[in-house]
Amino acid sequence: MRQRRLIVPALMAALLITACSDRSSIDENKLSEASTSLSETEEHVSEKQSEDEDTSAETVAGSIAETTTKESRIESVAEESTEEPTEELTEEPAEELTEEPTEEPTEEPTEEPTEESADPHSYLFKSGRRLDLGNIPRVDGALALEPFYDAVFADLLGITPDDARSLLACNNTPQAYLDLTLGNVDMIFCALPSNEQVEYAEKKGVEFDYTTILSGGFVFFVNKDNPVNSVTQEELKGIVSGKITNWKELGGDDEPIVLFQRNEGSGSQSGLYRYVLPPEEVMPPKTKERINGMGDVVDMVAGYESGKGAISFSYYYYIANMYYTDDIKLLAIDGIMPSDETIANGEYPFLNFSQIVTRKDLPEDSIVNDIIEYVTSEEGARIARENGYVPYEAGGAK
Repeated sequence: MRQRRLIVPALMAALLITACSDRSSIDENKLSEASTSLSETEEHVSEKQSEDEDTSAETVAGSIAETTTKESRIESVAEESTEEPTEELTEEPAEELTEEPTEEPTEEPTEEPTEESADPHSYLFKSGRRLDLGNIPRVDGALALEPFYDAVFADLLGITPDDARSLLACNNTPQAYLDLTLGNVDMIFCALPSNEQVEYAEKKGVEFDYTTILSGGFVFFVNKDNPVNSVTQEELKGIVSGKITNWKELGGDDEPIVLFQRNEGSGSQSGLYRYVLPPEEVMPPKTKERINGMGDVVDMVAGYESGKGAISFSYYYYIANMYYTDDIKLLAIDGIMPSDETIANGEYPFLNFSQIVTRKDLPEDSIVNDIIEYVTSEEGARIARENGYVPYEAGGAK
């Protein structure tokens, strides 16, 4: 607006000069005054324009400065905005990519999926071999050890002992050794074999490997009404050989001694030969005094028609845990009663060590070797204790 006000007088002065020059009647003095006025007006206009330009420059500079300041703030905020995403993108994703993916794929596939996602009725051994319901080895054994090896396979396969029993065999010691010799089974749970069983295997070109797994006792028992509670090892030899024939010779009643024996090749009969007398020194039994079944021999002693005169032998676990009856009682040997404690500490004279028996030609990569390692570990000892057996401790006498 200021520029417009200053331009109008200048135009008027110019018009006045033009008019005066066209008219001859105008004098030179008036013309000079008009020129002077026009010059002053131009100078004034020039000064005003200069002031306005300075003012306008200041205004523009201020606007530019303000704009620059805003841009600086924007840049600062932008820097702050870029710093925060930088932390989130460089730290958090780095942790997710370097830690979680590296831990989860390496740990879960090798541990959790291997155990949890696998067949629950299976067991992965340290060797990497897995036992399941489809590759159970052929197993047989003695009746007195059946509860133990049933429990072992039940523990490994996550099934009940009854279910395990249906998958395993128990044909007693003579048949178990025969089947092992002939290659019909892979492993058996038994007492040590008789001399005859070893000789037969040798004729077939077979040798046995033995792994001791349990400690037990070879025991003698009599009718509950027999007053005799303890005998010595020498007195037992007299009974078994037939040299001592009446209980009164041992401080008992006047009753004839009736010794019930087991069938040849049975674990019990082999124990008699091992702990008391060799076969050739044992008195041959009468036909009715030779009993095949372990339970049958207990029944004969408990209910024998002549009462207090009967005596026989078996293994501690079977008598104490599998076929115990109040109609019989165990005899102390040399004053030491068979018990878990006296068997474990070795005080009882007739210690028996149960075995896992295999053939020497068993392949090294057979899963039977893994099962043997498991049975002889602390896990196997736990299973033994839970089922009333005494686990074998290495270093004990065999």
